[in-house]
Amino acid sequence: MEKKTVDRRKFLSGFIKAGALLPFTGAATFAKAATPPAVQHTAGYSAGNIPDRIILTVTQDPATSVTVNWRSAAGITTAYIEYTTADAHPEFAANVKRLTASSEAFRLEALDVVYHRITLTGLQAATLYTYRVGSDNGWSEWLQFKTAAATPRKTSFIYLGDAQVGIRPFWSRVIRKAYAQLPDAQAIIHAGDLVNRANNDEEWGQWFEAGGYIHGSIPSLVTPGNHEYTHEDGLPHLSLFWKRQFSLPANGTGDPQLEGSVFYTDIQGVRFISLNTMMMEEATSEALISTQLKWLENTLQNNPNKWTVVTMHHPVFSTKKGRYNEKVRAHFKPVFDKYKVDIVLQGHDHAYGRGMQQVAPYGTMYVVSVSGSKMYEYEKMEWADIVAGHLQMYHLITIDNDRLSFRAHLATGELFDAFILEKRHNKPNRLLPFKPSVVA
Repeated sequence: MEKKTVDRRKFLSGFIKAGALLPFTGAATFAKAATPPAVQHTAGYSAGNIPDRIILTVTQDPATSVTVNWRSAAGITTAYIEYTTADAHPEFAANVKRLTASSEAFRLEALDVVYHRITLTGLQAATLYTYRVGSDNGWSEWLQFKTAAATPRKTSFIYLGDAQVGIRPFWSRVIRKAYAQLPDAQAIIHAGDLVNRANNDEEWGQWFEAGGYIHGSIPSLVTPGNHEYTHEDGLPHLSLFWKRQFSLPANGTGDPQLEGSVFYTDIQGVRFISLNTMMMEEATSEALISTQLKWLENTLQNNPNKWTVVTMHHPVFSTKKGRYNEKVRAHFKPVFDKYKVDIVLQGHDHAYGRGMQQVAPYGTMYVVSVSGSKMYEYEKMEWADIVAGHLQMYHLITIDNDRLSFRAHLATGELFDAFILEKRHNKPNRLLPFKPSVVA
């Protein structure tokens, strides 16, 4: 590992408990922080008999399946899901299907819990379902989700950059405002750095609390960032919580270092691809880089969908000089160009930027954003049509036939930026100005 990477890791390890000094805007405050424990658990996020941290995650085919993950107190080793098609009459509860979940006990220092998961299959497309999870010790409330359509149609989703810092006090308003404006979204994309410290249970508790029932209502597509990794032995290790609380499509490379982070899902004529940029920038071998690249090329080459959306953490193009991710750009961008990827949604830089005209001869739009309260300085960049910073943002994206409409909103709800990508046969995508009548 290069010396600059090791030094940066030492620097980051000095960050304080999330929320103690917020909002975070510069290195001066950062440098005064005391080194926190790698793992921290507080009574405020202790698991109980009633299920918590309920979250839906995307599957390879969200038209016919969905995965549900949740957590409970230690000792509850048998848990269930009860579900049925949604009905306005409360009598539906007497006629549900019950399935037994897979359960895994997990202990880490003072933390002692059980994680549960189950994938529902054979669901009807474009159908509203009601479900609850739990056991004889206690049940969740009844929640609802809608499966995707089996064929291409208008598709909407939410995209959020790094939450990471100030999750409960500051990020909560962002995800809630996004949901309030787009409650029928088919998915929510989280582009890495969901938390600040990979194995800190309190921060994960904040993340789940901030999203609340939203996590259990719209399937999430999560991709890991550098803060979802630890480096105790100098090598990158994915958070111990990641695969226990997020069950993601098993259609990746087959390499255990990429499992749960490199995958795709097809939703209503759109292929969504998650890539692991940590295993590019800090790959432990050239073979690991090659494995991800070969998978990406095959996934794009055999893509029957009209639109392609890629999400990953480290950006191809940054919002400030000196923050370049050379390996990500060198390896991924040529593949994006070759297969004409439509849009790449990224995080990491803690500012907002987007551009395509100077850097994407085949019409790929690159976007960088942040949703949490930790902000970095930014500057005008040659690749970008717009760069801005010190703003918490969320993004509402709708794809309808040959048009992708992108809206960037401030945490307070105001529209900050917007554009339209128009797909043209055998030509690069065309960038069009925002028109309210089109983006409605």
